[in-house]
Parts: sequence; structure tokens; C-alpha cells
Amino acid sequence: MTRMVAVLTLLGCITSASALAASDCPFPQGMQASIGASKEAIAARQAGVAKDVLLARITPSADGQMSRMLKNIVDEVYDYPALRPEVYAAYRFEHCFVSQQHAEQVSAVKFADVYPLLKKCEQIDPEGARAPCAMRVVHTVTGIPE
Repeated sequence: MTRMVAVLTLLGCITSASALAASDCPFPQGMQASIGASKEAIAARQAGVAKDVLLARITPSADGQMSRMLKNIVDEVYDYPALRPEVYAAYRFEHCFVSQQHAEQVSAVKFADVYPLLKKCEQIDPEGARAPCAMRVVHTVTGIPE
């Protein structure tokens, strides 16, 4: 039952994302969609939902850029060892935010370069400093000032 709830919640996020404007991360809905989709993909993975199931649920009616963002989130969550939801979601939020002004630089980022930095953020104490660390990772890998 928990597994199904995770899938249905992610579907809700993906379905609502289809109504968004053409931008990859339009303000403010795209920002919220990136956070929600990040946390829901992690929850679905933890619940044992297969990656292919989530990818198949991204509606064809979703706009192309938003659909790519959602697929990238699923790929990153499933293709790498688990990250804390709050760390990954903070990274994705900042990734979306920075892409508004620096789309080419942000799109060139490889998650393989990001992942080890996010793992370091997970080790930071106090816990409240982890999200800001994850957000700074976007600037570290792109060279874009904060």
C-alpha cells in the first residue's frame, strides 16, 4: 500500500507539472515541482517502485522541457546510491533556480560530478546546514557565483 501511495503522489506531481508553462522551471510552479518530484522519486525508490514504472508515468502531455526535468530527477535518484531527500531536493531547487538565468551552464552539469559533493553535504552538522550546502553545489559545479 505504501508503495502505491508513493507512485500515486509522484503521478500527481507529474500530472500537475504538465500544466506548467514551457520553461523547464517556470516560477514558482517549476520550483515546487522540482522539490516535490525529487522527494517523491526518493520515496518511490525506497518503497521498491521500479524506475521504469516511474518513467512510464510521466505523462506524454507534459511539456517537453518539464518532462525532461522529471525524467532527469528519476534517473538521478535511481542511478546513484540514495541521498537524503532534503539534500537532493535542495540541490534540485537551486538547480532549477539557477537555470532560469544560466540554462546552458546548468544543463552542462553532469550528476556524476554533483553526487560526491552532495554526499559530503549529508555529513554536515548541524542538520540545518545540509540544504544550504546542497544549494551551493550548483554554484560549485557551474562556476556561477551565489
